[in-house]
Amino acid sequence: MSGDHLQRLLLEEANVRCVVVHLDAVYREVLGRGCYPDLVAQLLGQTLVVSALCSSGVKFSGRISLQLRSSSALKLLMADCTDQGGLRGLARFDADAILGASGFSDLTAGGVLTMTVEPSDKARTWQGIVPLEAHSMSAAIEAYFERSEQLPTRVMVAVQGDRAAGVLIQRLPGKAEDDDGWNRVCRLLETLGEAELLQTASEELLHRLFHAEDRRLYPARPLRFFCPCSRERVARVLRGLGEQELEEIIESQGEVEVNCEFCDNRYCFDPLDIQRLLHSDLPEDTDGRPTFH
Repeated sequence: MSGDHLQRLLLEEANVRCVVVHLDAVYREVLGRGCYPDLVAQLLGQTLVVSALCSSGVKFSGRISLQLRSSSALKLLMADCTDQGGLRGLARFDADAILGASGFSDLTAGGVLTMTVEPSDKARTWQGIVPLEAHSMSAAIEAYFERSEQLPTRVMVAVQGDRAAGVLIQRLPGKAEDDDGWNRVCRLLETLGEAELLQTASEELLHRLFHAEDRRLYPARPLRFFCPCSRERVARVLRGLGEQELEEIIESQGEVEVNCEFCDNRYCFDPLDIQRLLHSDLPEDTDGRPTFH
């Protein structure tokens, strides 16, 4: 498969899962909805790739979300991916502080990495938080899996222009038939360069790396830009503010305006709309997926 997609491979005797992600149109779409300096744009591309890589291990209907928060130049870096391959992301940053930053550590000093797993069937949301002590996005997610889930993981991410790609290998729980399998797979991954990762089709790349291994290739999954915001969802958020706060906004501004930071959709509610949402039943949420605004 070409274009935006996720490809999975299981190395059965080594008990290792491998995932490759390629992003083109999705990354361009996200970049086009913000104004990001090069360093922030690169990290945003890496976060989109990593969120897609991590989504491959989720076996339910829902969403996995990655958030990096810090009090340094990069205030927030966020991306999430649904089980259906819907991706979105954004970044917030201090424009002046960015000028003096030279890399991942400068941008995220003192920050935390949060992974949130949100089932769409209203089952309990799961969240893991670890301090950001790594020097790259790849190292940060490796440290997260090591500390939070005790799963040895290796990640490589590459971004060039408006293209991004990544590969993840992870040792699965349980004893492997091949005792040296994990070490061998790690050594094979170390032979991969960023240019090769970006330019090589996923299936071919996995064959080059692991052709000598006992392996099972799964069908590729398309990835796309997707934001689940809607007027009905925004109405629910506004109702939660309460009648007094909404009336104060109407009095000062004449209407209530909400902009989705992910997709730039604009939702306006005039005084009559506000009365309707306060005193009428809202339609049921149709897709069941949680969202952030």
